Amino acid sequence: MAPLPEIRFKTPLHAFARTAVDFGGPFITVQGRGKRRQKRINHVCLFTCLASRAVHLEVAFGLDTDSFLNAFYRMVNRRGLPKGIISDNGTNFVGANRELKELVALLDKDKIHNSISNQGIKWHFNQPFAPHFDGIHETMIKSAKRAIYVILGNADINDEELLTAFTGAEALINSRPRTYQSADPKDDTPLTQNHFLHG
Repeated sequence: MAPLPEIRFKTPLHAFARTAVDFGGPFITVQGRGKRRQKRINHVCLFTCLASRAVHLEVAFGLDTDSFLNAFYRMVNRRGLPKGIISDNGTNFVGANRELKELVALLDKDKIHNSISNQGIKWHFNQPFAPHFDGIHETMIKSAKRAIYVILGNADINDEELLTAFTGAEALINSRPRTYQSADPKDDTPLTQNHFLHG
């Protein structure tokens, strides 16, 4: 067995300091009413913390680089800037890595050396054509999709309802116990990912 990448076992500074990211879906939403009713395909952009295994879900309105960057910045605004990211070799991720490096280079030229946004993100791409390397986030994608489908059922939904379903699924996934849960009421309750995120 090959050694784990260094990003997987470094001590994190905060939750989501070291993150794995992947896309799942599709999720179809309905816009408008009557004859003007249109369907749109959306995806879930899943960020999972490599230390706590907490999950953050964002809606991606496409599979292009811009959609990923928008989802990434929404995650950063809520969870903080990651120091390292693991992803597969999707073209949206490769393009985002290039654009983030260009942004950091522009900030360097402007001499904003003390800004947190100038701290470079180390991006680790898994081997191409090797989905077995993506287990860290593929299992979370499976759990997220299952939770979202349970919440939504077969209902026709709009974007706002999809966002609500994503946050509900995120709360459900992050409330799973990290250890065995005893049936004895005198035992302590096990820690969950929400304990690390919310205290």
